[in-house]
Amino acid sequence: MKVNNNLIKKSYLSLPIGQIHYRTNNCEDGIPLILLHRTPTSSIMYEPMMKEMLDDRPLYAFDTPGFGSSFNPKGYPNMENYRDWICESIEALGIDNFHIYAHHTGTHIAAEIANIWKDRTVSLMLNGVAYLEKDERESFKKMTSSGIEQDVEGKYLLETFELIKSLFPSYDSDLVNTEFLGAIRSIKGREQAFAAVWDQDFKSLIKTLSTPIMVMSAIDDFFHNKLEIIKDDLHEVEIESLAESGIASTEIRTTETVQLISLFMKRAEITKA
Repeated sequence: MKVNNNLIKKSYLSLPIGQIHYRTNNCEDGIPLILLHRTPTSSIMYEPMMKEMLDDRPLYAFDTPGFGSSFNPKGYPNMENYRDWICESIEALGIDNFHIYAHHTGTHIAAEIANIWKDRTVSLMLNGVAYLEKDERESFKKMTSSGIEQDVEGKYLLETFELIKSLFPSYDSDLVNTEFLGAIRSIKGREQAFAAVWDQDFKSLIKTLSTPIMVMSAIDDFFHNKLEIIKDDLHEVEIESLAESGIASTEIRTTETVQLISLFMKRAEITKA
């Protein structure tokens, strides 16, 4: 049966610094699930997952500032700034306890939230974790620090398209187009977000978290090779591999992802109770 797209609602929250755009569903029962997206897309990446989970629990997929339809930050925010903007949004929605599922850049914001709201974060599910040493972060910082030069001939558009296309295991016109549009919208936003990501000592931060954590990755993701290291370092963390899907395991392996996180959330809720 085809799901009615209108069941996913779009709305805005007005924070003192600007508006936050988010997607949500009509479900009111259960502990809410917060969804935090990767760079350079937006909450649109979660529509396939949200369609499968429409009646499961309240879902809230935020556009990180600088992406989608949320406000554009000034200067170079740090990860604590991104955390605070999402926390303000959670508070504005009246959400008490919650789960978080996050992808790539979103995992860095999620870890910061779980760090300051230990009692409110029921579980943390992280897909594509940059569990890196300082020198590794510096290498990634160099690779992602150069901004896009918008030339009058529009060559930057084709260069961006080719880059986006290379991130998927095979060409999918809808996925590539959605990611491409996200990249063009967030020319400054992705530069800001990447700077915050590589400046954060995520490896040290995740070791301080007490909430139940699942870390997953597609087998062809940038950071899949970190899963075994995480397993050795953090024995309480659950590790899962997803089938080939590049950076888009949430969209390409939607059913598999939903099944994994649904079981994990249920176990976390039983433990918390």
